[in-house]
Amino acid sequence: MQLPNPPWYRRWSVILAGVIGLAAITAMLGWRGLQEMDPQAATTTTTITTRPPSTTTTVPPTSPTTTTLSTSDILWSKTGSDIATSPGIRADGAWRIEWSFDCSNFKKYGLGNFKITGDGAFERVEIQKDGLVARGSRTFPRGGFGHLTVSSVCDRWTVTVLDA
Repeated sequence: MQLPNPPWYRRWSVILAGVIGLAAITAMLGWRGLQEMDPQAATTTTTITTRPPSTTTTVPPTSPTTTTLSTSDILWSKTGSDIATSPGIRADGAWRIEWSFDCSNFKKYGLGNFKITGDGAFERVEIQKDGLVARGSRTFPRGGFGHLTVSSVCDRWTVTVLDA
C-alpha cells in the first residue's frame, strides 16, 4: 500500500522556501532598524566630557550682523559649486545646517536650484530652494551618523553643519 502525495502546501520544499523567505524578510527589517537606530540610545555608559577652551573664528559678514562660531561647534563646512558629498558626520544630539547660495549665473534662465539631501541617520534631510540668491538655516532634533550631499547649478554655495 502506498501513501497518497500530500497537498502542495504540506510538501517539505514549500515549507522550507517559506521559512527561508520569512528569515530573509526578518533579517532585512532588522538591518533597516539597526541603520535607523540612534547609536547614543544603544549605550548605557554615561561619560562626562569637557571641551578644552577653543579659539573662536568670525565668519565674514554677509548681512549687517556678524556671527561668531566656536570651531568645536562646526561638524562640517564646505564652499563650492556643482555637487559635493560630505565625509561621515556624527552629530551627538540636535544639530543644524546653515546654507547660502548665489545663482546669479542663472539670471538669464530666471532661477537657479540648490538642494541638500542626506543618508544614514540624515536620510530625512531634504532642503531644496529655487532662486538667484538665498540663505537659510534648519535645525534637526536627532543626531546620528550620515552624509550630506549638496547639488546645485549655482556658481557658489556654502553649507555649514553645526551642533545646535
